Amino acid sequence: MPRRVTAIEEAARLFYKSLRLERLQTEVTLVEDALGRVLAVDVAAPEDLPALDRSAVDGYAVIARDTFGASPGNPVILRLASIDSRPDSHLRNGEAVYVDTGSPLPVGSDAVVMVEFTSKISPDTIEVYKAVAPHDDVSWRGEDVKMGEVALKEGTRLEPQDLGMLVALGISEVQVYKRPLVGILSTGSELAPPGQGKRRGEVTDVNSIVLSSMVRRYGGTPVPMGCIRDDFESIRSMIMDGLGRCDLMVVTGGTSEGQADLTVEAIDSLGKPGVVVHGVAVRPGRPTALASINGKPVINLSGYPVAAMIGFYLFGRPLLARMLRTSQDIDPCVRARVTRRIPAGPGLRSFVRVRVLRSGGAYLAEPVRSTGSGVISSMINANGFVVIPEHVEGVDENEEVDVVLFRPILEHTGSNDFPGYPADPDM
Repeated sequence: MPRRVTAIEEAARLFYKSLRLERLQTEVTLVEDALGRVLAVDVAAPEDLPALDRSAVDGYAVIARDTFGASPGNPVILRLASIDSRPDSHLRNGEAVYVDTGSPLPVGSDAVVMVEFTSKISPDTIEVYKAVAPHDDVSWRGEDVKMGEVALKEGTRLEPQDLGMLVALGISEVQVYKRPLVGILSTGSELAPPGQGKRRGEVTDVNSIVLSSMVRRYGGTPVPMGCIRDDFESIRSMIMDGLGRCDLMVVTGGTSEGQADLTVEAIDSLGKPGVVVHGVAVRPGRPTALASINGKPVINLSGYPVAAMIGFYLFGRPLLARMLRTSQDIDPCVRARVTRRIPAGPGLRSFVRVRVLRSGGAYLAEPVRSTGSGVISSMINANGFVVIPEHVEGVDENEEVDVVLFRPILEHTGSNDFPGYPADPDM
């Protein structure tokens, strides 16, 4: 009798409800090393940015009203003044001072005329051919961020522009959350560690490197624990060890109904509430199991690499974001026309790998050939996936769909771009 499956959203709800996630510890890191890290505190501006009124262009600082009426046929003549740093040194009516982009604005001036709209007619005189209004081409003090204002909030995943803001504010170190430690364990007597010779019938454990890479991409630190044979006590002991060292355990294999599939049973024996979901309404990845061992999360994924990737994408990725107290990254998505029918089984949400190409002003989505969730090349040949809801039995040829992208889109160059592979449903 087939195992009952749980809808993805309900599985996530039950999983999160069972957890007691502890707040991650924090650490201080240099700004130049902080790309992708998550802020653990609000960052308030220690000063105004910019700290002074500054010119936004190369030109002449002026009193705006002195330029009113200026035009190419009726230029305004202004005297060039020499302004120094004395408190009583300021621009007077009828004067101008040359300024570079970013230079402090002389006291008394309120606008800048771009150098293109001026002409120097003597060593101490210029003509202005364009009128400017107050504030034109001026970056005012505190225009970007005012002193005391929160420039970056806790939970911000730091991007290049955020690092630029920190440096502009004179900040060289930031407090960030430590990366969650994620134990990665592969189970299966048929597995051989990567880089080692294989005996007949063995397969290389690819899940450890694939999932470790996904953990890094989504903000965690992988703790590879190798692969282990199908033995209840050995699996149980390794998972227990991982739970003692890590914030999250990800285990692959042993999720299906079979004589040697002991992983779910081993996980369930470690503590309460144990396995809260076993079987999710998703293809590939239906056998996925979610557990909480005394409040600490364990995700048991299919041993098939593609199914393991989809399972981690659905449950591991958002869990890491929740641990880091940050928002989940938004996936790039395009609207594309399907080049051939994509079948889908009812009752399961299908993640179908497709190759998206740009053809003229439109996008085409060709389902890639796959014979199951163990075909890694289906993720290599694809650059996105189409999500087909549980209540839909497929997508018709020429139907428009949303495609979630994980690689760049290629340009359609000819008929050979689409080899015409049928889409086979995954197990």
